Amino acid sequence: MNRGNRRIIESTLALLELDPQHHVLEIGFGGGISLALAVERLSGGVVSGIDVSKDMVRQAERRFHREIEEGRVQIRFGDISNLPFADAAFDRVFTINTIYFWPDASRGISEIRRVLKNGGIAAVGLRSKGKMEKWPISKHGFRLYSAQEVADLMSQTGFREVRVDHRDQNHRLDQLVVLGTR
Repeated sequence: MNRGNRRIIESTLALLELDPQHHVLEIGFGGGISLALAVERLSGGVVSGIDVSKDMVRQAERRFHREIEEGRVQIRFGDISNLPFADAAFDRVFTINTIYFWPDASRGISEIRRVLKNGGIAAVGLRSKGKMEKWPISKHGFRLYSAQEVADLMSQTGFREVRVDHRDQNHRLDQLVVLGTR
C-alpha cells in the first residue's frame, strides 16, 4: 500500500503547503510512509499520527522510535469519530484513503475541523468513485464518495475555500484531494 499510495501522499503533502514549524496530524497512517515523508518536510514541527489498528500503531512506534524520543513524532491509537486531541491543536490535518471506512463521514470531517487551528488546512485524499467502483475489493466494506460529496461534506461542516485537486484522471490510480480551510 505504501508504494501504491506514494503519489497521492506526495501530492497531498505538497497541496498542504507545509511550513517547517507546523504541527501536522495524519489520520489513518497505515504503513507509515506518509508520516515519514511529512517528518522530512518539518525541521521544527511535529507530526502526529492516529490509527484504528493497534498493529499499525505498534509498528509505527517501532519504526519512529528515534523521532518519538526526539519529540518530532507522536503516535496514538484512536479513530476519526472522537479524535483524542485538543481543539485547534494542528496547523494541518490530512487523511488518505480512509474516508471509505468511517462510520459517519460528516462527524469525521467535523472532528478534523475541531482539531484544526483557525486558518489551518485539511486534506482528504481518496480515489474517485468511478475508479474505485472498478476494483472488486471496494465491494467489501467501502463507502465510495465523489469529489463533490466530499467537498459538500467539508462545506457543510464549516470549512471555507473548499477546493478539489484531481490528478492522473486517466490512470488506474487517480489522485483526488479535497482541501478546505478552517
